[in-house]
Amino acid sequence: MSAKRSNGLSKTSLLKGMQCGKALYLYKNNYQERDPVSKEQQDKFDRGHRVGIVARELFPGGKDCTPPSVFQYDQSITATRALVMQQFPVIYEAAFRFEGLMVATDILCYKDGKWSGYEVKSSGKITNTYLLDAAIQYYVITKSGLQLEDFFLVHINTGYVRKGALSLQELFRIVSVKDEILALQDTIAEAVANAREVLLAEKAPDIETGSHCFKPYPCDFLGSCWRGLEKNPLLQLAGVSIQDKVDWIKKGILRMEDIPTEFLTRNRLNAQLQSYQTGREYVNMEALKAFFNNIQYPLYFFDIEAYQPAIPEFEDTFPFQPIPFQFSAHYIEKKNGPLKAFEYIVPPGEDGRKSFVESFLESTEKPGQIIVFNTLLEKGVLYHLGKLFPEYAAEIRQRLERMVDLEIPFKQDWFYHPGMQGGYSMKSILPALVPELSYEHMTVKDGADAMYVYQQLMNEPDKSKRIRAMQDLLSYCQMDTLGLYEVFCYLEDLIV
Repeated sequence: MSAKRSNGLSKTSLLKGMQCGKALYLYKNNYQERDPVSKEQQDKFDRGHRVGIVARELFPGGKDCTPPSVFQYDQSITATRALVMQQFPVIYEAAFRFEGLMVATDILCYKDGKWSGYEVKSSGKITNTYLLDAAIQYYVITKSGLQLEDFFLVHINTGYVRKGALSLQELFRIVSVKDEILALQDTIAEAVANAREVLLAEKAPDIETGSHCFKPYPCDFLGSCWRGLEKNPLLQLAGVSIQDKVDWIKKGILRMEDIPTEFLTRNRLNAQLQSYQTGREYVNMEALKAFFNNIQYPLYFFDIEAYQPAIPEFEDTFPFQPIPFQFSAHYIEKKNGPLKAFEYIVPPGEDGRKSFVESFLESTEKPGQIIVFNTLLEKGVLYHLGKLFPEYAAEIRQRLERMVDLEIPFKQDWFYHPGMQGGYSMKSILPALVPELSYEHMTVKDGADAMYVYQQLMNEPDKSKRIRAMQDLLSYCQMDTLGLYEVFCYLEDLIV
């Protein structure tokens, strides 16, 4: 075990401790064992930062107390103290410490002789975790000697639709949560005492794995605490809660054959269990044949990638609306015929929605059903494009009527392969059915990666890096539709 870090607490570490004392101990003493931050997680962090910076414009003219580095918060605390003494009207990242617990509040305002705090969240709603976050800040600030008249959570108004210039007053909702967080002050005091006890211990508390490892957020140390358990086939089952699985293991239920009978009434579990026991795929041949009887060549295999900015970037968009930035399609006229590929990507930073829909319509103008995997994104994106560009609405509706969802045989448990390992996404299905195709060697491995890489491109000045990243995105999306075609062929060959 590495040498212990400081026993000081931050808002982040205290919230970890409230979720799990073991997570807090490991965070402070075995920090190097944290799981790597995924691109999806990093994208959420970046989004939160962007939203926080934009929200400052609601309270312009502030002084920024952000420290030069995470190890120099003493400078932030000193700067904040000086500005508070001056009664400076607006302070960004105002930092306070009370008995070793440090917080930084996004915006601190002084008006009419009273102070108020504002915490910004890049979310469309207020959660219990956000209230705990605000309660910790209120606890530290007031215990430090600064009285707060009120405390607010600032979050995204998902009902806002951008018309012309961005309206911050409409984009954000500012909600007083003082009453709620006052009721949590004893909870925070108890949490601080428990956290200090954990940090003074010689070893991590003995806390078993369970559903708390994932709620409200996945723990940073899943790789450590779940090491070895992830290979247990019971944990790969879909359709069963993680808590049920952990309870089975605690009771000594370690084999598929020993699963309690009350769970076996679930179709999904039965399909997986039969596949696991036989080592072969499970097939509901009658249902699969009925599904394929409604599919006729020629066919398109189609996939869209989109990003979801919290702050609407373009006219007639709303927060978190999926904005399409690329598509891939493979077209085939008859079974075993040659594949023809189509692709399009919007230049980063541009409003390419019109060129996107025009390219899509041109690429799919020939007759043929359009095969997708989970129509939710594709249909949602195309529906909004039809509303935005009514001159294309009829053509878009015609394309939507031609769509067939290849997820249905998997979602309805008409087919399951043991290699899917409890996964029902294309990233689980493709390597199980077509092992020669893999995302592992690719820079962009899934939709979250694609969204992250595309958004990073918007601020990438290096031309060579932009070109390489664009090619990585195109290769990924093309793999999606090629993989979709191969999975389709695999199922189709089963019923011949």
